[in-house]
This record gives sequence, C-alpha cells and structure tokens, in this order.
Amino acid sequence: MSGRDPLASVAWRYPEPLIPGRLVRRYQRFLAEVELDDGRRVTAHCPNSGSMRGCLAEDAPVFLSHHPDPRRRTAHTWEMIRIGGGWVGVNTGLPNKLVAEAARRRVLPPFRDALAVRPEAPLAPGTRLDLLVERERGPLWVEVKNVTLVEDGLARFPDAVTARGAKHLREMRALVERGQAAAMVYLVQRADALRFTPARDIDPAYARELELALAAGVEAWVVQARVSPSGVSLWRTLPLGLTG
Repeated sequence: MSGRDPLASVAWRYPEPLIPGRLVRRYQRFLAEVELDDGRRVTAHCPNSGSMRGCLAEDAPVFLSHHPDPRRRTAHTWEMIRIGGGWVGVNTGLPNKLVAEAARRRVLPPFRDALAVRPEAPLAPGTRLDLLVERERGPLWVEVKNVTLVEDGLARFPDAVTARGAKHLREMRALVERGQAAAMVYLVQRADALRFTPARDIDPAYARELELALAAGVEAWVVQARVSPSGVSLWRTLPLGLTG
C-alpha cells in the first residue's frame, strides 16, 4: 500500500448520494426534523440514543440517507451534522461495522492475529457485546462506543449517563479476571479531537468503571475517523487519558 496507514483501508461508503438539509430540531430522542434544500421539511430517524451534546446546533447543515422501505416509520436517517467547520457522524450503527472490518483486516494491534469476527456475540442470558473476535491467541470480546462530544480538542464519552455502558465495563472486567481478553474501542466520528478522556463530570460512575476495567487489564483503543458526505473512513488512533 506504498506506506499508507492500513487504518485508512477501513471505510464505509454510502451506496447512494446523501440528501442535504439543515437541522430544525431533534425530538422524542429518535426523531429529527430537517429542512431540505428544496424547502421541504421531513422527519428523519435519529440513530443516536445519547444526549448529542454539542451536536444539535439549530440550522446547522446535515446529511440524510434515504430508505424507501414502507415498513419504516421514516424514509430518512440522519447521518451527520456540520459542527465547527467539520462533519460529525451521529449514526451509532456505523462504528460497529467499521471496527468489525478493522478486525477482519487486522489493522489494530488487538486484531493482528484475528481469524473470524462475530457481531452481537452473546455473553450471558440477556447480555451481548458488540463483537467477538476469534484470534490465534484466543478470543477477544469487544465493545464499541461512538464518540461525538469534543470540547477544546478533547473527545469525551459518554455525553449522558449510561448505566448500560457501566454494566458492560463491569462485565468486561469480570471476563479479564476469569482469564479472557476484552477491549473497548471508542470511535471518534469527527476530525477535531486530539485526545480522549472519559466524561467524568457527566457520568462519574462510568469514568470509575473505566478506571477499574483498565486496571484489571481490559484494553482500550481510541480510533478517530474522517467523516464526509461520501463516507466514513478510519484515520488514526488517539491517546487516552483518565483525566481531562
């Protein structure tokens, strides 16, 4: 690849051109009202359960994908918003796909000897983790988080209290304590971050669980992506610190 960073080989390309518009409002958690460039207003699915702090600027440019499936409540999905001169990917479904592909291509150190990738792997009754990566040295359980909150160059997660996220960290710590391998991957879907830390002021319980998980041997990787209307591609890893 002529010296090209192998991370850049991992990308998601939108199969159809995205539809431009401007954000009117996000409401009922999973819905957004968008004014298209032709003046029409549409309701789009918001594929993000977080607070989306810092990503709800009224009248900001957005892009939507179109899904003309009569079984869907809405025909559009909100994919990204322009904040501070750059695109921010808000679709929390994409990071899982990108990290799974990164594992298949063996482009991150924990994936160097990956043999197979299983998404939505059951860990226990009623509990699944995002990926199970079968490796030559043994299986690796992986949980993936989408990061959209960036303040003064610092990417932070979560953007709202997440009891489920803290539960996953406890489960991963228990896995490591039983002799298995586990890793968190935080995927930052914007280009203006320089490093990452847990958002202790927003969810101190999550930050504490991350500290305990890392101390127990759970790996954590922060991967930054480039987001554009043509697609989302992995770019580089960022340093992780436990304080801002």
